[in-house]
Amino acid sequence: MKFKEFMTALDGDIKNVYLLCGEEIFFIDKAREKILTRLNVDKATELVIFDCDAKPALGDLISAIDSSPFFGSKNVVLVKNAAFFNAEKKIERLENILKDMQPTNYVIFTARAADKKRRLYKIISQVGAILEAEPLRSWEVDTWLDEKLKSLGKTMRGDARRYFNERIGILPEISLWYLENELDKVALNVTGKDITTEDLQRNMLAPPEVSNFALTDAVDNKKAQKAFYLLKQQARVPGKIPLVITLLVNHVRRLIRAKFFIKQGITGKRLGEPLEMNPYIAQKLGETAKSYRPELLEEIFIELSEADFKLKTGKAGVEVLERILLKLCKR
Repeated sequence: MKFKEFMTALDGDIKNVYLLCGEEIFFIDKAREKILTRLNVDKATELVIFDCDAKPALGDLISAIDSSPFFGSKNVVLVKNAAFFNAEKKIERLENILKDMQPTNYVIFTARAADKKRRLYKIISQVGAILEAEPLRSWEVDTWLDEKLKSLGKTMRGDARRYFNERIGILPEISLWYLENELDKVALNVTGKDITTEDLQRNMLAPPEVSNFALTDAVDNKKAQKAFYLLKQQARVPGKIPLVITLLVNHVRRLIRAKFFIKQGITGKRLGEPLEMNPYIAQKLGETAKSYRPELLEEIFIELSEADFKLKTGKAGVEVLERILLKLCKR
């Protein structure tokens, strides 16, 4: 189950076995805490925690899952970072216990990944419930944001919404813990109900990747001097130039793809799906793409590859990127 469906299911009957797997720690943490809350666990007497990164003995872990409650009315075991969901060998004793859990016993597994073909995974899907905690992409943030704002009793409209989406939309993956913490901070510093662009600018720290947004933004707006300044700022930090090249390559690639889909009749926010971007950002990218000639973008794509090689081999300096930025700005 995906996160929203999983959390809704927790309002009903509680299972004795749960597997929370995937890369999005935010979803896993929230689901784990809701399960423990629903179970009304006394963490001092009824909860046993194993972290598999510390390599506990498998026998001890299995015995804990199968043990009868000693102090409390229930026995709850949390097994963090369980790697055996991708293991080749069978764990028959654990499988048999999970298929016939004592009614007073509960186990919550968390794992970075889990092979759906494994017998252990299939058993849990039959007797318990599984959360697939996939990372939220930038184009999927809107639904999460609406729910978060509702919980805060706040609204975000118009320019503020666009500003938020622009800053977040360039990220390949979103850290929901980052967004959660930053929006909580913004809400604490906003007295009214509506969160404005100024509120976001004043209170919301940008993740490292967002600082690069200004460079492509300057290029798209034909602001050569600003682009040169931002490039020089990045060049002061060792190791940043390869990241700048990657940023520019990805941006040019997106512009080329946007022009392709626009030619197919896909415009506006509808570009979000084929470009795998937030619809607001895709719409803006589509408008920007119209100002670029396809031939220029193809030339720049090749030149960036050559610049990358020259910079890595010491055959050129940052000026090679300045020439590319100037070419883009003068289009």
